[in-house]
Amino acid sequence: MPPGLGVLAYWPFEPVVLIGVELAAVLYVVGGMGLSRGRHGSAGRWRAAAFWLGLLTILVALQSPIEMLARQLFWVHMIQHLLLMVVAAPLLALASPWTQMWRALPLRLRRSVARPLFLQPRLAWLRALYHQVSRPSVIWVLATANLWLWHLPPLYDLTLSNHLVHHLEHTLFLVLGIAFWAQLIDQRPFRSPLGTLERAGYVFLAMVQSWGLAGVLSFATVPFYSYALLPSRPGGISALTDQQLAGGMMWVPGAITYSIALIVFLFRWLAEEDLGGQLGVRAEKGQVHGG
Repeated sequence: MPPGLGVLAYWPFEPVVLIGVELAAVLYVVGGMGLSRGRHGSAGRWRAAAFWLGLLTILVALQSPIEMLARQLFWVHMIQHLLLMVVAAPLLALASPWTQMWRALPLRLRRSVARPLFLQPRLAWLRALYHQVSRPSVIWVLATANLWLWHLPPLYDLTLSNHLVHHLEHTLFLVLGIAFWAQLIDQRPFRSPLGTLERAGYVFLAMVQSWGLAGVLSFATVPFYSYALLPSRPGGISALTDQQLAGGMMWVPGAITYSIALIVFLFRWLAEEDLGGQLGVRAEKGQVHGG
């Protein structure tokens, strides 16, 4: 390799990732052109910041030296997955950009897609399937099963040897991650059917099940994956230490987003309970004075 280009050896070129991120960015910008700048105030600016940070996180996870190191170190691979599931996904759910991105498509195309989906009797089965699959309990099970299945040794090793399967894994982590966080963060103009305390329980159970996988990886006495077949690893660590570090990444840094969401929902629930109590007291006083 020519002198001065050594760093490029650690910088991957993933056309699928670049095209996907660029397409999302273009749709978001074009879809927002017809909106007045101050229409949504500070909330709109926060959502926009969340969107761009979400896309940046995807690029950091999949289009940076992290991607190259993930092929040699399991714990770096775990960081890559966590960036998709508990950083990029909640940021994109917080941004709720779907309506704006949809608006960027030509009107004729939107009508040709939307009318059959919503009005065509022959597609009633598809609408019924969507209503079932989009239920919070189903999304929770799908996201959880997806996490555990990809960490089964045969499937995980397949992602290391097959690039298309690796892309599929990352896509499912991101898409099901967005679907999971969309049950906790309302997606304009839709509202999640979960109440505030239910959202707290939803995210708490998700955190607990991730701790379960983290515990399996951290306390195992043998390495599970084909990383053990590598002749050496950066830093000279053993395959078992590498696996234990991956479990630790999921256990502690991987729980940060869940913990923040849990605290927010608990405080919001307490505030709602306090407000409900105050309204109840006022209603009782009104009845006494009225009597």
